[in-house]
Amino acid sequence: MVLVDAVKDGFLEALLGGHAIGAARAARHEAKFYRDAGGVHPIDLEPYVTAGRLVELSATRSEVDAIAGVLQRRLGPGEVESLALVVARGHRFCTADGAAVRAMKRLGLLDRWVPLEELLATLNPPRPVPDAKYSRVAAEPK
Repeated sequence: MVLVDAVKDGFLEALLGGHAIGAARAARHEAKFYRDAGGVHPIDLEPYVTAGRLVELSATRSEVDAIAGVLQRRLGPGEVESLALVVARGHRFCTADGAAVRAMKRLGLLDRWVPLEELLATLNPPRPVPDAKYSRVAAEPK
């Protein structure tokens, strides 16, 4: 998940400083912690939301139902709500989740997908991709 890796790899501040970032409510609530060799680390995004640096977006039940009915593979709540926001409101979606990117392609929405590497490349200074899964080459459906 982009939000988790942004905290874990230390680029959340740069990302929020360089872009207007919104997150589906379900995705934000899924980003509770990350694990590494040092153990389990909690994630608290509330200060960013309260300060208006991270905008929490909520899809309506009808927006979620409309997209859930056409998805061919079960996705997590964060991906489903994010896709609902893309379809219903024209938002863009930064994800490396292969199933979510394939769903965007099937729905004709691949132009609304933003690989993390593209966001990081626009920062000043540009940041490297923390994991190859976030490159366009790795995540884009064949």
